[in-house]
Amino acid sequence: MAQSPQATQLAQGISQLAQVRAAIEEATEVFGRKDAAGRTPIVVVPRRQNRLRWGLIVLAIFVVIAGFIAGGLTGSSLPGALGVVFGMLLALAGMLRAFYIQVPEGVTALLSRGGKHIGAVGAGLHIIPPWVFVSHLVTRREIPYDAPVKEAPTKDNVRAAVDTSITFMVTDPYRFVYGISADGFDQVFQAACQDALRSMVRLVTSDQVNDLARQETAGLRTALSTDVEQYGVTITKINITDARPPAEFLRSQEARQLAVLQRAEQAEQQALAQRRQADQEALARQQVVARVEREREELQVQVQQAESRRRIAEVDAEAEAARLVKVEEALRNNP
Repeated sequence: MAQSPQATQLAQGISQLAQVRAAIEEATEVFGRKDAAGRTPIVVVPRRQNRLRWGLIVLAIFVVIAGFIAGGLTGSSLPGALGVVFGMLLALAGMLRAFYIQVPEGVTALLSRGGKHIGAVGAGLHIIPPWVFVSHLVTRREIPYDAPVKEAPTKDNVRAAVDTSITFMVTDPYRFVYGISADGFDQVFQAACQDALRSMVRLVTSDQVNDLARQETAGLRTALSTDVEQYGVTITKINITDARPPAEFLRSQEARQLAVLQRAEQAEQQALAQRRQADQEALARQQVVARVEREREELQVQVQQAESRRRIAEVDAEAEAARLVKVEEALRNNP
């Protein structure tokens, strides 16, 4: 399994899984809560391998001895007989527990004899001889696992952060217990998550980082399953809860977007001013043309009026000339 130094370093700094020691009877409670360090117990090693109840056996011996002593002091055999009977009952009760185990629900118990693994049993009551021990209890429930990635470089070399929730379960307890420890798997799995998530982030640009939370995770699940299946672990679900560029990048992006908007607004204002100036110039030209047209029309009217006055003057002159001719003719005819 390939691991980058940075991913390994991050993995070693985060511990989420634990193997703890507890009595078999306490396994349900142990698996149901986190330990004092906030880790999730996934393997329990029984605190006592020998299932004999030595307290009852010692008490049985004490009862037998006390019965014989009482019989000797009283000179009667009854106390000794009663001591033997009660002692045998107590010894039987102490040894009976060694012939069965009660495996909690949702747990697999690994069995060993002489230090060698011989099999596994599931939840329920099982009759087993005293020389067969429960070496480990492994939970079969789904385990939630957080895989945060910090400063993962994108395709355009922007450092992004991705928060991922992964759910897995131990499907082969033997391979998990004897192939790797809970702490070892914690480190290996964290490193595998780091490498897989960083490879995924490397394929997108900074403006696509936010879309990772809605991206299909089948490929990521396949990659992680390949890494952990050798330890008897199956990935059941992967959910990218959050993906974001760094705050400084977001602020710079906002500043760039604001600058673009400001430039667009300035360009729009400049274009509006240019249109306003063009409209004013067009209006001025129209006013000049209208004034010239109006002056031309006025000049034409003046020319027409002058022509009319000239014609009237000519008519008046012709009429005066005709009158004078008539006067002269009248004078000649009437000297």
